[in-house]
Order: sequence, then C-alpha cells, then structure tokens
Amino acid sequence: MSPLAIAKRLGRALASILGALLAALPPYRRFEGTLVAKEAREDGSYFLLVDGEIVEVDWLTFDTLMIGEALRIRSTRDNKAINIDRLLP
Repeated sequence: MSPLAIAKRLGRALASILGALLAALPPYRRFEGTLVAKEAREDGSYFLLVDGEIVEVDWLTFDTLMIGEALRIRSTRDNKAINIDRLLP
C-alpha cells in the first residue's frame, strides 16, 4: 500500500471519529408533537415521524410507543433520540 493511500484512510477514519463525537455533544435538539408514523428498516434501524421530524430510536422504544401519542423528544444533531417523554393531556 502506498503512503498516500494510508494517509487517506487515516484521514477518513479520523474524520469519522470526529464527526461522531461532534454529533453527540450539546446543544441538543428539542421538539414536541404527535407520533405520526413508525418505520423499521431491514438493516435493523428504527425511526419515528413526529410532526415532520424523523428521529432514530432503539427497538424497545419503537415497540413501546403507539401512533397518536403526544411526545417531547430530545435528540442529537443527527436525530438520534436521547430521551422521549410522553405528554399527558
């Protein structure tokens, strides 16, 4: 492998690590709304649509929540849910 190829791989790896770290740092996004739709993909990722915002969640949260529930969500910059609160009427 040439030194240039090694440098490119190292640069991509460092950029990926830095991107993941920056996505997890505050400020976090916050929004409220009604759960409109749920989607599970074949690759094992789960998503919720809450008033126009798509949020990635884990399988347990996906199975627990029902369409029509009022939610308050805090998520990372890349829309992965940190916490989800159910709002009571």
